[in-house]
Amino acid sequence: MKKKLALMIYSNFSMQEISSICFLFRWHYDVETVVFASSIDVVNAEEGPLFKPHKTFEEFNVDDYDCLILSGCSDFGSALKDVRNKAFLMQFKDNKDFIIGAICAGPIFLSQAGLLDDKKFTNSLFNEANELFTFINNYNNMYQPVVVSDNIITAVGDAFNDFAIAVARKVGYECLDKILTGIDYSKAHNDDDYKHPFPSDYLQEFKDEFKDFIK
Repeated sequence: MKKKLALMIYSNFSMQEISSICFLFRWHYDVETVVFASSIDVVNAEEGPLFKPHKTFEEFNVDDYDCLILSGCSDFGSALKDVRNKAFLMQFKDNKDFIIGAICAGPIFLSQAGLLDDKKFTNSLFNEANELFTFINNYNNMYQPVVVSDNIITAVGDAFNDFAIAVARKVGYECLDKILTGIDYSKAHNDDDYKHPFPSDYLQEFKDEFKDFIK
C-alpha cells in the first residue's frame, strides 16, 4: 500500500510554501496529502483560504506516511502556545528514521519539541528571535536555503521548490533539479509542447465515464 504525505497545519500557516511539495508528490509520485491539526476545526491560512483538516493528531499512524511536513506562518504565536502541537511533535524526538520537513517559520515548532537539539537547521525567523527563544539551539542554525540533517529537512521560505525536491529525494524518489521550474520562456516552443494526449490505457475509461457528454 502506497504511503501518503502528512501535512501539519495551524492558524496562519502558509499555503503557498507547501503548495509545491503537495503538487510534486501528487502529480509525479501519485502520493496523496493528508492534513492533520490539533482539532478538526477549520484552520485559516495566512493567504485567506480556510482549510478543514482530514484528521486530528490522535489519528496519526507513522507507518502510513512517507513524511511529515510543516509550513511556515505569518503569526506563529497561537500555534506556539497550543500545547497539542508540541505534544504531537515530541513523539518523533527519538525517531531517527521518519522524515520530517519544515519550511520558513515551521522549524520553530520542531525546536520547541526538541527535535532540532542536535540537528543542523535553517529557518526564516528574525535573527533576534533565534537568539531569544530558549528552546532554539542557535549554534546549529545554518544560514542556507535548505539544510538536510539526518532525517530532518528545513528550509527558508523562499526556497519552497528546493525544499520540495530535497524532501522527495530524502524519501527516495528520483527528482530532477528543475522539476518545478515551469515553462522556460527563453526557449522556442511549438504547438506539440502544449498538447496533452491521453495515455492509451485511459482513453476507453474516459469514454465510458463521460459517454453521455461526448460525441
